[in-house]
Amino acid sequence: MKTYAVSFLLFLQQVSLGGLFALSVTPFRQLERGFYKSTAGVLVLISLLALWGKVDLYLKAETGPQPFWTTLDLSIFLLFCVCIVLYLISLWGERVRIRARAFSLALLLGILGLGLTAFNFHHAAFWSVETFLYAVSFFLSSLLLGGATVGMLIGHWYLIDTGQSLEPFLGVFRFFVVVLIVHTSFLILAPGALYLLGDPATHAGLQRLWSEHLLLLGARLLVSQAGPLVLCYMIWQTLKVPNTMAATGLFYIALLGVVVGEILGRQLLSLTALPL
Repeated sequence: MKTYAVSFLLFLQQVSLGGLFALSVTPFRQLERGFYKSTAGVLVLISLLALWGKVDLYLKAETGPQPFWTTLDLSIFLLFCVCIVLYLISLWGERVRIRARAFSLALLLGILGLGLTAFNFHHAAFWSVETFLYAVSFFLSSLLLGGATVGMLIGHWYLIDTGQSLEPFLGVFRFFVVVLIVHTSFLILAPGALYLLGDPATHAGLQRLWSEHLLLLGARLLVSQAGPLVLCYMIWQTLKVPNTMAATGLFYIALLGVVVGEILGRQLLSLTALPL
């Protein structure tokens, strides 16, 4: 099992990647450049904090030379950070090619890096159900965190730049709702799949989950899944008015729930090595 520090750095990595995916659903020409600059700036800061922590843990490891997968994971995340920084810089000016390539490459490297990180959290063979389910779980969590973060940030932008079309806000909101429903379904079905198809180490983690951490799992599902689902209905009703200020406030609460729930999920990951 990994320490909580490693699991929390995964959380930061997921926010930065998921934020880029959520940003990609907004129509670039319909929003002021300032929105993209401020949002990308937040994502760059989060990714650099994650990189700092990863490098610090890598250099302080006491087990001798690091495994190849760990070194490769760190290298790819470093390249991801370079690409997202280049994307931010490209927003000052009309470097369209650099902007598009940096953004696309950041997405590809982020997905690859998240897959490698997922592989480092379980002990099953490479060709196993764990390799697939861990990667899917980490990716869905990333999209959920990114959708909530960008949803709150775009709502803020509507308070600054009033009178613009609601379509960009609705696009991010739809993205968040779809990801939330898919992620909730995954969390309900994944334990059964791991129980039926997982290896002995995974079964041991499930046993620890049922016997010692069931309350933590319940809190995680209530805070980050059930609560935001209710808030999504409320956000939709306020956007129909439309009242973007109220919708932004509700997105704040949804973001808080998702963040707290995902941090609880990273705690479960460190305690049981399960992607919940």
